[in-house]
Amino acid sequence: MEKLIRFLTEDHYLKSVYTKVMEWKQGDVIYCNGWDKGSVGCITKGQAVMRSCPEDGSPIVTFLDQYDLLGVENLMEEATEINSGVYEVIALTDVTTFIAKRDYYLDHMYANPKYFHCVLSQLAKRSLAPLV
Repeated sequence: MEKLIRFLTEDHYLKSVYTKVMEWKQGDVIYCNGWDKGSVGCITKGQAVMRSCPEDGSPIVTFLDQYDLLGVENLMEEATEINSGVYEVIALTDVTTFIAKRDYYLDHMYANPKYFHCVLSQLAKRSLAPLV
């Protein structure tokens, strides 16, 4: 993920227009899937927890660490509701996030397929974690 972030920020002008780095304090809500559907990013420093509240009322909590993705649902072509409904990510420690505009992110992933595989690997690890 470090190489992908470097690739996305090589050009200083494009970096300033299409990406941002944000600092968060412990306890801050750093992401909610209802906020910005045009961006995707990751945690670059710190730890957080993702809390979703599905319609059945049983909250689901997932711990997030460095390079875990934020807003991955925004990479989908069509707007699709996430099965768990609304979720939010809350900082467990001080957190730094890297966010990029969706189309800029996708353009760079398509330009260099190894970055597409990097993101796919991250998603596979996350989805298979309960099975391991």
